[in-house]
Amino acid sequence: MKQTLILLIGILVSTTTFSQNKATELYTSGNSNFKSGKFQEAISNYTELMEMVDEKTVRKTCFINRGLSYDRIKKYDLAISDFTEAIKLDITDMASFIDRGLSQMHAGNLEKAKEDFNYVVVKNNNNRMMEASLYWLARINYSQGKFEEVIKNCDRYFTINAKDPELYFIRGTANDMLRNFEQSIIDYSKAIEFKPNYVESIANRGTAKINLLTGNGNLQPSKKETKSACKDLKKAKELGDNAVDDLIYVYCDRKDKKKRN
Repeated sequence: MKQTLILLIGILVSTTTFSQNKATELYTSGNSNFKSGKFQEAISNYTELMEMVDEKTVRKTCFINRGLSYDRIKKYDLAISDFTEAIKLDITDMASFIDRGLSQMHAGNLEKAKEDFNYVVVKNNNNRMMEASLYWLARINYSQGKFEEVIKNCDRYFTINAKDPELYFIRGTANDMLRNFEQSIIDYSKAIEFKPNYVESIANRGTAKINLLTGNGNLQPSKKETKSACKDLKKAKELGDNAVDDLIYVYCDRKDKKKRN
């Protein structure tokens, strides 16, 4: 899930027409500068607007959009501070927790990021926000080597969105790391079902099939046994994955050469 600029229409109210027009101009300029990648200019626009307007909804939106701008220029501490202010103004807005979690993650504060994402999951009042939080929890837990947690995150994610190939791939790799090769093969197959030429899943499924054979003590599986794995590995090769070359040589092509001899 990407952090998204908040659009605010029709509530820039002030006591004078001049100040109202100026507020609208600043807000429009801020959004335009953000979309154009002029983040420092956007920050100035939102800052000036907040100095003019006391209305809670406007200020919350400015904190969010300025926070997003700070995040883009890698001033993560300032982004986190702005998202925190937005949360103080509206603790019911789960998107602000996700935005702050992403900035925490970008800053390398993974445990704090997980706190924000877990808060959204515990609240469980918005499927879209839940989906985003579980996605990032799975990614962070994977980076920390917490593969059992990754699987739990993905399991819950699939109760919301059961058709996301990337999450099946992530759960498959977590199962690979835990040597649950039968389950990882199922996960990669689901990923391929929803994204037929998902080269990473095809390559990993072929590798998992080899690992399942050799992990059971069968160090020299027959050509018949490796047929399905080799089909995946060669398909991955056709799709541009050269990392499978060694496996193809050892378990596929070399057997063909022996047979010809």
